[in-house]
Amino acid sequence: MSHSLATILTTPPLWLALLLSAAFALLSWQARWLTRSGALSTFVVGFIVFGLGGGKFTVPLLTFFLSSSLLSRVGRAHKAAAHARADKGAIRDAGQVWANGGVAVAVVLLYTYAVRHWPAYQTRALLILYLAALATVNADTWATEIGALSRRAPRLLTNWRPVAPGTSGAITGLGVLAALCAAVVIPLSALGLWRLDAAEFIAVAWAGFLGSLMDSVLGASVQAQYRDPATGEFTERRETVGRQTVRVRGVPWINNDVVNFLASIGGVLCAWALLHFGAYPFV
Repeated sequence: MSHSLATILTTPPLWLALLLSAAFALLSWQARWLTRSGALSTFVVGFIVFGLGGGKFTVPLLTFFLSSSLLSRVGRAHKAAAHARADKGAIRDAGQVWANGGVAVAVVLLYTYAVRHWPAYQTRALLILYLAALATVNADTWATEIGALSRRAPRLLTNWRPVAPGTSGAITGLGVLAALCAAVVIPLSALGLWRLDAAEFIAVAWAGFLGSLMDSVLGASVQAQYRDPATGEFTERRETVGRQTVRVRGVPWINNDVVNFLASIGGVLCAWALLHFGAYPFV
């Protein structure tokens, strides 16, 4: 890659960020990875991250989006029952895009300001927090998509009883392993770009994994869960097959999108704590 091309991709002009973000969102919509609202939101997210943060921020975001989109297509038949219980399908809408990318976008916006006003060590910490947000949502997505392929029934975190695949807050051994791998993949994607040292790498991976566990805890406790009165099956949906479901636990307004958003905040807070008490004691 020539020096000029590398410079353009690292710090792209806004017109290029606008063009590439629009093209990527359109292609993702045509590939049925996104709904129309999801494609529009992806365009906005891509424009902000690539236009303001540049290539160093964009590569980890693409790593999350592409890997999770491809994994959602694996074992569709096996995961059909689990997807039927979920509030939304594998095609992401605007809510899912912002639930997974909203915290990362906020960190990029803060970085854009901070890089001109804060000392270098504090802006460096923001880079790590950005990766932690993505590591969290990547770990949660891989745990969901790969964990649904497990031959063993998942267990609910609150009482450790086996439940049906796709139940909010339930985990499998395969899913936990997938979450750990996914949390490592994000700092790996940024390793050469940001020259992460060992402490930073571990902080991101560990924070992402912990954030995904927070997602499961929230899913098992405060996320709204419903029961179909006709079949007795549990679901995240307020309505199924034209029938109103009955809420059996959780807070009505806390759905899976809210849980994902809160978990990504939790992952960022974990990363900050690890940096503050370990890698960057002066942050």
